Amino acid sequence: MHTIWTGKRVRLRPFRDAKEWCDLKEEIHIEANLHWGPLWAPRQQREKKFEAAGLLDIGKMSSFAIERLDTGELVGFEDNGLEYLHGIVGWVGTFIKQEHWHNGFGIEAKQLAYCYLFEDYPISQVWADTVECHTRAANGIHLSGMKFECRAKCFHNIDGELYDLVCYSIFREEWEQLPVRQYVTRG
Repeated sequence: MHTIWTGKRVRLRPFRDAKEWCDLKEEIHIEANLHWGPLWAPRQQREKKFEAAGLLDIGKMSSFAIERLDTGELVGFEDNGLEYLHGIVGWVGTFIKQEHWHNGFGIEAKQLAYCYLFEDYPISQVWADTVECHTRAANGIHLSGMKFECRAKCFHNIDGELYDLVCYSIFREEWEQLPVRQYVTRG
């Protein structure tokens, strides 16, 4: 199993320690997320979650740091895991610091996460979702190689308004055609 995946713009790697992860989470989630609402949790709770398996428990949730190659700066994190729905499927979720939006970091991070999931686990599909009002995220999911699958009506409540959840997926055969497979470095 590989633990680091490097693309052209970013690297996915395990967090060094609970402090690095908690500091990044606090920086990203300091204010309520415009599209998801408050995502904040007490630091002690996050540290305990980290210490359990270093955020590498694929059965529950794994999380990798997204690191810029040109500066070494952490720009976000890539959550992922496995679900057992009539077989095993993977899922991904990407959070990028706002000052790093529109650079393709999230798109490449998703693609590197696909490499991790498809190469290390016997899955046939990876899913991602977002709320319908988060069009920037939906576009990034699409640009990463996923296709629209379905809509869950009135799934998420943001400040008293109900929003649909839009779901996307990529199958193993589609991932095998992505250019990222040709240049990703594993190590």
